[in-house]
Amino acid sequence: MLDETVDVNRESAIHSECRCLVKQGHIWQDVHDYRMDPETAARLQKFLTEPEEHLEDMTIEEYFGKDSPFFSSAMWWCFHPMLAFKPYHSALEAKRYLARFGLANRIDYLEGTLHIKRNEYDSIIKPIMVWLQKKGVHFQYGCAVYDLEMDDACNTVYGIKSKLDGLDTRIPVDVKDYVFVTSGSLMTNARFGDNTHVAETNRSTEELGLFDIWCNLAKRNEKFGHPEKFLGQIDKTKWMSYFITIKDYPEFFQRLERMTGSPSGTGGIITVKDSGWEISLMLYDRDYFPDQWVNNEDALWGDGLFGERLGDYIKKPMAECTGEEILLEILYHFDMLDIQNEVLAHAHISTCMMPYITSQFMPRTGTDRPRVVPEGCTNLAFTGQFVEIPGDVVFTIETSVRTPLQAVYQLTGLEKELIGVYPAEYDMRYFLERMKKFAGIEGPVTEKDLPKINPLKIPELKRQLLDKVNSIPPYYIMYQGKDRSVAQKKAVLDPQFPKV
Repeated sequence: MLDETVDVNRESAIHSECRCLVKQGHIWQDVHDYRMDPETAARLQKFLTEPEEHLEDMTIEEYFGKDSPFFSSAMWWCFHPMLAFKPYHSALEAKRYLARFGLANRIDYLEGTLHIKRNEYDSIIKPIMVWLQKKGVHFQYGCAVYDLEMDDACNTVYGIKSKLDGLDTRIPVDVKDYVFVTSGSLMTNARFGDNTHVAETNRSTEELGLFDIWCNLAKRNEKFGHPEKFLGQIDKTKWMSYFITIKDYPEFFQRLERMTGSPSGTGGIITVKDSGWEISLMLYDRDYFPDQWVNNEDALWGDGLFGERLGDYIKKPMAECTGEEILLEILYHFDMLDIQNEVLAHAHISTCMMPYITSQFMPRTGTDRPRVVPEGCTNLAFTGQFVEIPGDVVFTIETSVRTPLQAVYQLTGLEKELIGVYPAEYDMRYFLERMKKFAGIEGPVTEKDLPKINPLKIPELKRQLLDKVNSIPPYYIMYQGKDRSVAQKKAVLDPQFPKV
């Protein structure tokens, strides 16, 4: 799996020269111009160095200002549609993202974005499941876990409450067992539509899937966090996606490839900047699903982040549209309505409304999500997108892997070093690239590019510099000895040779 993924990113690296479209099929070239007015640029720089405790329970627009030019900048238009951040989402989470990824590569070209050869199921899930089943792992379907039986201190699990095919079932937990809980799912209560049917928005709070178990645990002990911070605001956490399969009409994708300049599978996501729904899409190549070549099928995926707004061609909210209406809106913005009859005749459209797809981005504090292994827990760990790992971000495959990896290491006491969160914000190479990008500097920095310094502000600049320098964590050292302190000591042995 690793070799296949490395190979496909070497052979078919993501590079987009059609990052944003405007005015029905015109490439927005200003996407590459990161320059901002001095006040906005200074505010962004302060944001990147802001202590996290200053950003708790704050939205992005509360930090920058609701009408800030920041929200019309090229950087925002590269950042927010790719990650589904909206102005009313968490400033704390956005800061972590910008520090980790947002400014570390040429995201206006989507370079540095990795992809797999096929879809997630066939490239990752299926081979892992087959391997695990051969090792004796049992997967139980039709089972919904909703609570745990624990001791009074909520440290040790001794039973799992679930419904198996609708019937109450109790799974006993032995002292040698471990319980790993995924505390919430972004796909909770998702509903599907198709060519002629609208995907409904499920607002019911009766059954919340994986959120139920987290809510029940949080009611009993503060260390399990506050799931209510991420629930109950569906209009701020939902959006709709669509998946379009085109059969026996390769001309549509061939035209899209010509217009975008990117072969299918290498262009990444394309955002329509002036779309009322703010639609985006990406083209997959014919290796994405098995038998695509045999069946003469092409496939693309996309989303609309503001489905409550009116469309520009279909004059109603995206959330009220069928798959065919969404496809017509796409053809309008890509200036391809001239082939609408042919495309519709060969298209199968699957739509999906996801009420909680960006619930993980809601404003929060550093204690609203549980730690991987909450304090005192002996056989319980949390995994997934609603777990607090200092410095790490959510809504990533990396988080889905890091949390169970850390859970296993901690609960089993495995003496193996966990790979640290990559500290991109402290890498001087990225710092220089960021500075040049926002200043519009190409090539070497010259004397004329240096800022003028007001002597009266030197004391404040010194304080800011000291705060920044002292906030940088120590460099990651892999071999520190069992007590993890060898690298911080001047000597750990007692040699007998004389010292001079």
